[in-house]
Amino acid sequence: MRFRSTWKREWTWILTAFLLLRLIYTFLGAMAVSQGLPVPLDENEITLKLMNTLHSDPVSQAVVNVWLRWDTAWYLKIAASGYAVNDGSIAFMPLYPWLMRVTGELFGGNLLLGGIIVSNLAGLIVCILLFELTRLERNFKTNPFQTVLALLVFPSAFFLFAVYSESLFLMLMLASWLSARHKRWLVAGILGGLATLCRLQGILLIPVMAWLFMAAAAGAEGLPPKDQIRTVWRMLTERDEGYKKRVSMLRPAGLAVFLPGLSLMAYQVWSSYSKLGSIFDVHSASWHIRTVMPWEGFKLFITRLFSQQRVFIDYIDLGLLLIIVGICIYAMFRLDPAYSIYSWLNLSLFFMRGTPPHLLDGFNRFLLMIFPAFLVLGALRNRLLVIILGSLSFIVQLFLVMGFLDWRWVA
Repeated sequence: MRFRSTWKREWTWILTAFLLLRLIYTFLGAMAVSQGLPVPLDENEITLKLMNTLHSDPVSQAVVNVWLRWDTAWYLKIAASGYAVNDGSIAFMPLYPWLMRVTGELFGGNLLLGGIIVSNLAGLIVCILLFELTRLERNFKTNPFQTVLALLVFPSAFFLFAVYSESLFLMLMLASWLSARHKRWLVAGILGGLATLCRLQGILLIPVMAWLFMAAAAGAEGLPPKDQIRTVWRMLTERDEGYKKRVSMLRPAGLAVFLPGLSLMAYQVWSSYSKLGSIFDVHSASWHIRTVMPWEGFKLFITRLFSQQRVFIDYIDLGLLLIIVGICIYAMFRLDPAYSIYSWLNLSLFFMRGTPPHLLDGFNRFLLMIFPAFLVLGALRNRLLVIILGSLSFIVQLFLVMGFLDWRWVA
């Protein structure tokens, strides 16, 4: 994947929008602690112990420490002291806390600050990569900058700035996708493997890259979705010309698509060798997350929908889920099939969490991963509609980020 060595003018607009949001979040964080530190709702031993080790100067309290919320404590704990047996930490993939530690050591051992720097730098690169990926679309005319703005104003987009692994995962995943689009399969596979070491969703890059690889071999790149599917199917089933194309796929570069799976296997082997247990067993034993098939998870969701009393975040999650599903259905007929493969597999993976405590258990953060939806939003041409939808989405985002900073469960 080749990038120009010179800074693009469009990237300056992206940087400006990104820094403006960072300033807004910093201001909200400072406001959150101006009346005293919020009381943690997650008062477990790990959280309380970590809060006692944070830097106590006023700037750190207002700008850095306020971002120690929920799962951040686990990433910080792993960065500070590594994994431990029977504490559930192995459920958090290692790449993000490792980068937190490396970066934090460069800033006087302030690991939480290291996490903020990693997340924000990765978040900025996410915006640039999404912009560049959008520019490659041939059949679906979408505005790259509007696509990036749709991502930034999405209700849960503030997690790209928080000490969570979302921004690093999206950065690696988009970089892998772009590399595959440029037929640099080994680079794409390595980046996909790193994405898997950041979040389990990285494993979904295997079918995505496999499709991109087959489409390239069939000469179907850039075709409308139906034509691309027909062309790939013809290559897989024809005897003569199709056979030659299938043989052309049997080269070492094609094996790179399996690197995300190999990285997950390596992590599993290491965790077993270290007596930390299987990541899937830990999800069940420590986090009470029962893994089920997607259709069973959907049935459980329907049951909860009509039987459980809902809290405010459930309405936001449900509304966003319906919007994203509608966009994904529309995208099936307009976007490259690889985007639909990724989007629907992500939704299936989310529903495999069979025992969430809430209706959707903070789906709004997981829906942020379905980036193809923002390509569709970036194609809206009615300027008034774009302004209205963007404003409403950003208002919900501000509401969620203030709740997050006040130790409220929002995702």
